[in-house]
Order: sequence, then C-alpha cells, then structure tokens
Amino acid sequence: MDRPRRTTRPPVRLIDTLPSSPSTTRQKRKTTQDDPAEQLHTLLTSPKSALTTMDVSDIFNAASWNMLSADSQNTLKTLLPPTAFLNFSVSIGADHPSAVGNGSDAVDSIPPANDVVDTALFTDPHFLAATHTLQDHIYCGWMSDSHVQKVAKYEEGIHDGTLAAPWKDELWERNNGVPRPATMPTNNGAVSSNERAGEAAEIKLVTLAQEGVLQVGDIIVLRRNFSALNIIVEKDAIIRSIHPKTHALTVLLEPGTSAHLPAPLVSPDPSPPTGNTQEAVITSPTQLETALLDNDGRVERGKRPNGNAWKSMTVWRWRGTAPWEDVGGGRWGRENHGTLFYLRGTYYHER
Repeated sequence: MDRPRRTTRPPVRLIDTLPSSPSTTRQKRKTTQDDPAEQLHTLLTSPKSALTTMDVSDIFNAASWNMLSADSQNTLKTLLPPTAFLNFSVSIGADHPSAVGNGSDAVDSIPPANDVVDTALFTDPHFLAATHTLQDHIYCGWMSDSHVQKVAKYEEGIHDGTLAAPWKDELWERNNGVPRPATMPTNNGAVSSNERAGEAAEIKLVTLAQEGVLQVGDIIVLRRNFSALNIIVEKDAIIRSIHPKTHALTVLLEPGTSAHLPAPLVSPDPSPPTGNTQEAVITSPTQLETALLDNDGRVERGKRPNGNAWKSMTVWRWRGTAPWEDVGGGRWGRENHGTLFYLRGTYYHER
C-alpha cells in the first residue's frame, strides 16, 4: 500500500485571506521656517532662550559690531553713553574749582552719529556686567510677556491708588511712632486709635491745613468697607477753600452713590458748583466722613461701626503742574499722596 504523499503546496496564511487595505505609511512631518521676528522675541523673552546659557562675548564683540550696516550702527549709537566713543573728553561741572576760566561744560552732549565707537567697550567690565544682568533677567522670566503685564498692572495700580494698603500705615506707625505712657483700655479692652498714633494724635486737621499739608484743590477720598452689609463706599470731596483764620476746610460733596465729583469741579480751572452739589465746612476727618456717608445714603448711622477716619481717607494731589486735559480716573490726573494718618505722622516727625 502506498503512503499518502505530503503536499508541497504552501499553506494558506491568515494574512493572505484578509482584504488588502490602502497604504498607511505615516507622512513625513513638514518643517516650517519660524518667523525671524518671532525667533528674536523668543530669544529676548523666554526663560529657555539660548542667550541664557551662552557666552555673550560671542555675540557682543568688535567683530559683530563691524558686521552691522552703517544705519544699524547709527541707531545703536544713540543708546550708548558718551564714554563709549573715541573722541570722548572728560568734562567737569561749572562749580568745580578746576573749571574756573577753562570754559568747561557741565553737561556732556549726545555724540553725533558719525563718532567712532571705541571697541574696547565690548570688553569693559561694566558692559559685561550689564549683559550678564540681561541674561539673568531673561532666565528669571522678568522679560516675558506675562511678567511685563504684571508690572504694567502694578504701575497702573500705583497711579490710580488701588494698591493703597492700610496695613502699611500700621507698620509705619509701629516702626516710627513715638511711644506714650500706658493708658487705661477702652470698654472692649482695646487701646484707642489715638493712643496707637502716639504724640502725632495731638495734631488736628486744621493744623495740617495751616501748615500746607492740605491745600486748596486737593481731593480727599473716603473708602470704607462695610463687610457685614457687603457694601464698599468710595466718595470724593474737594477742598474749595481754607479759612484764613480758623483754617477750617470748605469742601464740595456730591449726593448719591457716585464716587467722583463732576469734571468741572475738579479741573485745573474749576467752575462754581451747580445743581445738587453740596458745600460743607469741616474741622476734623470724622465730620467729613459722616458727611460723605450721609450723602451716599446706603449705610445708616446706626449701622456704621467705629473706625479711624484718619486711616480711611487719602489725599489726591497733582504732582507738579496740573495736566491740561483730563487723563481719566475722575480726579483729573491727581496722584495718591497717602492717607491722612500717614501725612499727619510725616508732618509730626519732620516739623
């Protein structure tokens, strides 16, 4: 009997039975060239910039300076100090004894664009220290867009006075206040605010007006937070006049919940009050605080907790001359000069 013969045909594999599918080869990722302006922005602002780890002398040196075009060099020359040029000569002030009769100029003029830059500048220790500081600032993220926005917000808060912190007055008084003998506590066991203010508490509001600490045209801003009622009251009052003998303040108030006074009353050339604007004569911060809260009308007198009016009021005044136009904020460019509490303490220690 013959043995069954082993077939020589190759077996059918499972993969051969599956339907064929289109090629799924991964396409090669296309590389795009970054925008040169974006690359430069990243180099100068990102903490991961290559500038933070390389030797800046490889970038800022005489060879790279000579590779720049004449227009680029002239632009950069305007940023350099007079000492960076070969034709620089030392000048001394007119009040210096050596300057008598030699016609020395006290002020160094800006060098013209055709002056030759001293290439030793790029190896000067002061220049290298400045470049290393730039590296540190980039590495720490101080040049990033987010940090620049934070700085801009901080500067805006300083300008409009929203960063005023009452705790700074408390800290200043704790470090600079004059100690007084121990006194009997009040009914609730706490020492009164007048005692914490030291000897400066003896100074009255009319004294500040008499000595020029308060001036005509100043805006006194009340800001109180009634947390139990969830109400924040902010109202302005402008000093219209100061009595020549009693030094009492005549202020203008605006009724209602509006924080700011009408623009014609706070401009550099104010007009007489009209409409509902009220006038009040005050001799203490408490009087002004009561008048402003009464005009606001949202917090009844019986619901007003005791507070220190000296610390809840700030004085806003122009720095130098008044602006020619309203710069916004409702106070015509005036700046926050501190609380009445702070101004009183400063006057006490400087008189």
